Amino acid sequence: MKYLRRELNQVEKEYLKQFGEGSLNRVILHDPDTKDKQEVQDTIDILKEAMAKNKPLEQVPEEMWKIIEL
Repeated sequence: MKYLRRELNQVEKEYLKQFGEGSLNRVILHDPDTKDKQEVQDTIDILKEAMAKNKPLEQVPEEMWKIIEL
């Protein structure tokens, strides 16, 4: 799991470099406390696919984000 977390952190950095510092601010990818390896791997795959297609993930609109409880 440590390896996956390190890979996720690296992929997130690459994503932010490609799409901008705030590009993941209002994107919900997974439960940050998850212990599910497949969930973390799926998140890595989603980020890599977005970068490969050069298409950032859609962010939750600000108005909606304000009412979401995380």
